[in-house]
Amino acid sequence: MSDKTGYTGLSRDPSGHKARWWFGFTACAFALLFSTACGSGDDHEASNAAPAAPELTAITPMAGALHLKWTTHQHDCDSFEGERKTSTQAFAAVFSVPGSVDNEMDATATDPAETYTYRLRCKKGSTFSPYSNEMSGSP
Repeated sequence: MSDKTGYTGLSRDPSGHKARWWFGFTACAFALLFSTACGSGDDHEASNAAPAAPELTAITPMAGALHLKWTTHQHDCDSFEGERKTSTQAFAAVFSVPGSVDNEMDATATDPAETYTYRLRCKKGSTFSPYSNEMSGSP
């Protein structure tokens, strides 16, 4: 169908104005193109999903203390929380660092007769990842 302007695929709405055919796009498809919510309810659940756990890769004695190194599979963590336990103490938080950091020196782990065990987790908003693997070392 063609009119005197040369456009094809045009139709008239009841008021007499020309309207373009939208090629079957629905509001949901349009929303997906621009990464906005589509109303299915799944977006809310995905945004509350726990972040991925980091992985401890090394604990190295350094300057009479312990240096921890890790990798992350969640590149948008707000922070990392490190926990430590000893033979007489349960896990307790000993440090918190920004999400862009991948190592920490625990200057309070100084007893060479003690074995210190660590784990950490990513914090994103108010949600924590599962804990990482555990690693142990002595200064």
